[in-house]
Amino acid sequence: MFSRLTKQVVLVLILTLVVFLVHLWAQKQRRATPETVLPPTHTATTSPTLTPSPATFTAIPSLIPATNTQQPTTPSVPQFYTVQTGQTLGQIAAMFGLNIEDLALANHITDINLIYAGQELYLGSVPIIVPEPSVFVGKQIIVILSTQRAYAFEDGVLAHIEFIVATGVTAYPTVTGNYEIYIKLESTRMTGPGYDIANVPWTMYFYQGYGFHGAPWNHNLGTPGSHGCVNMSVEDADWLFHWASVGTPVTIFP
Repeated sequence: MFSRLTKQVVLVLILTLVVFLVHLWAQKQRRATPETVLPPTHTATTSPTLTPSPATFTAIPSLIPATNTQQPTTPSVPQFYTVQTGQTLGQIAAMFGLNIEDLALANHITDINLIYAGQELYLGSVPIIVPEPSVFVGKQIIVILSTQRAYAFEDGVLAHIEFIVATGVTAYPTVTGNYEIYIKLESTRMTGPGYDIANVPWTMYFYQGYGFHGAPWNHNLGTPGSHGCVNMSVEDADWLFHWASVGTPVTIFP
């Protein structure tokens, strides 16, 4: 009986050992086989596109001309006028196409007969129609007979506010065309049909006996009234004389 029990115990132990060994082998096999790692899954979402877009620029008006071509301008600037000896407020208003009452009101004048030589009158913001120069390097003087105005340009740019002038009357018209200053005289004597004037100031001749000069006797600038020359106030003639030089182009339009 002891022998049979012993055999059974031994058989159980053997079976237990076999099961244990099989279990160890199975674990070893699992360790030897690499695990397959699946990538994490994500729910697709819409995200902003980061592709750069072309830069957008807002155009800003340039203060520099795109080309060398100068265009006529129409500035509107406060304008003043100095009363000359013998002038009336009515004459000055007519020169500038203004209403005499408005001119008097703008200058606080209560009696239109009480103005005096040297008085500075405010004419308001008067639009100035500037002609287009034809010389863009150097100086040029342009005279417009129809408006009785003269202009000084330097390198195509207006160098001085317009000058009010008096050119030739119908019987003695001012010449038109292109000329050049050929002589400058600080003071000279002028003679002609019906006149003989000494010490004419700031004279610049541009064609034969035609020239620019101060005309202190002319109280109607802005209206034709000369024997062909371009009459100017003494102050304006002085400025133009010292600004221009011999050879400065002069263009005179009808």
